[in-house]
Order: sequence, then C-alpha cells, then structure tokens
Amino acid sequence: MTATTPLKVIIIGGGPIGLTLAQILTSAGVDFTILERRSTVTPEEGAGIAIGPTSFRLYDQLGLLPQMEAISTPIPHKHVLQRDGKVYNSYEFHLRACHGRAMAFLHRLDLVTTLFSTLPDSAKANIHVNKSLSDITLTPDGVTVTCADGTSYNGTLVIGADGVHSKTRKIMNSLSNAPESETLPFETTFQGLFGNFPRLSLPGSEIEPGHDWECHSGGVSSQFFVGRDRGWFIIYRPLPGGPTRERIDYTDEDIKQFAEDVKDMHVTNKLTFGDVFKNVNKAGLTQLQEGAVKNRSWKRIGLVGDACDKITPNVGLGYNNGVLDVIVLGNLLKKLNESGEEITEEKVGKLFKEYQAERKEFSEKVDDAARGVIRTVTHTGLMKYLLDRWINPVLGLDKLYGSKVMGPLMAKQQVLEWLEEKNGIDGSIPWAHKGLVVTKA
Repeated sequence: MTATTPLKVIIIGGGPIGLTLAQILTSAGVDFTILERRSTVTPEEGAGIAIGPTSFRLYDQLGLLPQMEAISTPIPHKHVLQRDGKVYNSYEFHLRACHGRAMAFLHRLDLVTTLFSTLPDSAKANIHVNKSLSDITLTPDGVTVTCADGTSYNGTLVIGADGVHSKTRKIMNSLSNAPESETLPFETTFQGLFGNFPRLSLPGSEIEPGHDWECHSGGVSSQFFVGRDRGWFIIYRPLPGGPTRERIDYTDEDIKQFAEDVKDMHVTNKLTFGDVFKNVNKAGLTQLQEGAVKNRSWKRIGLVGDACDKITPNVGLGYNNGVLDVIVLGNLLKKLNESGEEITEEKVGKLFKEYQAERKEFSEKVDDAARGVIRTVTHTGLMKYLLDRWINPVLGLDKLYGSKVMGPLMAKQQVLEWLEEKNGIDGSIPWAHKGLVVTKA
C-alpha cells in the first residue's frame, strides 16, 4: 500500500461495539466500512446493558454524554436476598466513590439507536446491512472481504466485532492454522434468561429507579435492575447436562419452561419472578460463554469485544470491556493513519500486538472476577456459599475488592488521546489518562 493511500478499516458486525468503534473512527478521521449480517443495526432484543465510568468518559469525549445520560439510569444501590425474599446484604457500589460515576443501566436498543443516529450521514453511508461474512482474503497491500451475497469490500485491515460466534475469528483461525483449542475457545457452564418490563406495571417502593436487586441461592441467581421507565432481569443457572463448547439454540418453549421453573423465586424483597414475568415486554434465553482467545489477531485481521474475550454478565463489564478494546485500537489507528508511512502487513501486525498487550492485564482480571462472581452467587460449593452468605456481608469484601483491586486497574485504562473530556469527574482514585488537555486563556 502506497504512502498516499489512506487507512481503510473494515468492521465486521454493527452491534454496540462495532458502532462504538464507528464513532471513534469518525472522530479520528479514519475511513471505515461496517458489514452487518442482520437487516438492521437497531434490533430489539429485550436486553439491558450496564455502562461504567470508563465508557461515560468516552461518551463525554465524543460529545454524546447528554444523550447517554438521558437514556440511562444510575444504579448505585445493591440489595442481596435469599429465595424467600429476606435481604441479607445492602450497600452502595464502589464505582461512584472511586471513579466519580455510578454504574448505569440502559436498554440495548436505546444504546445502538443513539450510537447510530448521532453519526454523520457520511458515516452512516458506510454501514451496510444484510451482509453476511463469507471470506477474508489477504492481498499484497490489504484485505478483501467477501459477503454471502457476492459483494466484496477492500480495505487495509479487518476488525471482527461480530460477537461470541464470530465468523471473523473462525476465518482467522483457519487462515493461521490455529490449534484446535482456538476453534471453540469459550466454554458454557451457565445459561441466562433475560428480559425487560415496564417499571410502572409493578407498583411498590421496591421498584424505585436506581436499585440492583440480586437473589443469591444454590443453583440459581438473579439480577433485577430498575430504571426510570423499565426494568431488566437476568436469571442465571448451571447449564442442564453440564458444560459444553458447542453452540446452543433455544426455543420459545425453553424460555417458558425456565420461567416456570423459577417463578417462585423472589427477585426483590416483595416480588417473585412470576410477578415480573407476566408483565414482560420481551424475553430471551442464552448460553453464557466464558473464556478468552490466545491471540486476538493474525496479520491484518483483529478481534474485539465478545469475539475475543467473553465473560458472564454478573459484573456488568462485558460491553465496557469491549469499549476499552476499541479505545485502545482507536488511538493506535489514528497514529498509523497520520504517520504518512506505507501501511504494511508488518505495521498492522505490530499495531494489533500493541493492542493485545495493552488490554491483557485488565481483561484477565475482569475474566477472573466474572468467573468467580457467578459461581459465588449460585453458591457453587460450600466455600462459595459461606463467602456470599456470611463472610462478605460482615467484611464488605465486594467493596474492598472493587476499590483496592479493580479500582486502581480501571483508573489506568485509556481514553482517546486527541479529544478533551469536558465533564471529567474524578473519584478517590485519580484517572491515569486525561485525554487532550485544553489550556484556557
């Protein structure tokens, strides 16, 4: 590729991470194309998404903070209860004290709609739907991506943001002759029933906005988040039949049976899951994979988000971890685009290696935390039960781990280097990176 040929990024997948990367690349002045297999980038899936302080910092830099605050609800309070509704632990999450912002919750549809609608028309024109990835071919100066409908797109590199069942990852592994262990890198031990409901359909003070209610019990656990207009739930239980690395597709009957199995479990101190499910707007059932790939890239192909690192939702860091992926890549891609140098395969490979090295420590800690939490809240073994039911409420280990272990690591994560944070907030742990600092006259 000649020095005068600009960088062109082909993004596979137009979900939350793909659209977040599109926002970053638009700001960076980097050309891109998104190829999305579905008929729209704004499907209604019924799910909610947790947004953490690091993601809000990005929204601030991109000028999206007012929109994101308008569609999300801060969730600073957590209550833990038994299956019979008895609360045995309540506290405020550590995030606001440590980092200046509480975790917030929003509807997935609202997130992707905002990310898409706030792109300029020129960027929207680069997003193509009904484009199912068929193949990736490396050329002497770039890549050619072929879709199932026969169309093809040329670029400098490919970024797979196509989720846990990533076709990009599958093709990359085939081209690189990756070991068999990388073919199915994620293992499923738990499944999750999720959905949302109108908040006002359930009267009572226990569904006031801003609360996370969690039932912890042997073999099943729930999270119940209450927003301004709606609430969201996810019910966790071990996968019937034991762990698997194979894909599982669920039916409407599977959803109904799961809901019937847990209808008497309390999701707040007064409400059972049966009370909630009869008012559900939309529900789904999914396997909850865990694991990380050994290599996030090969030559001109890279992976982000769930395509390379999958955690269970308990800790609320799935999307946020993916956002950190694309922030790091955004900083590196902007530098590469402005270098004025020929963008060789070697340079692209080096960029991806820097990206993986930067994300290693935090991603591994998040993986370990999520893996431990889901087994603790479902009381997988006597020690997990004792830890959750008796030790943690007395010693406050959740807040201690958050503030002393995860907090300092979170504070070290990058922001975009070329944009200012206009509404930056510090907590007790200062941010290590501040983005562009504008000196005011």
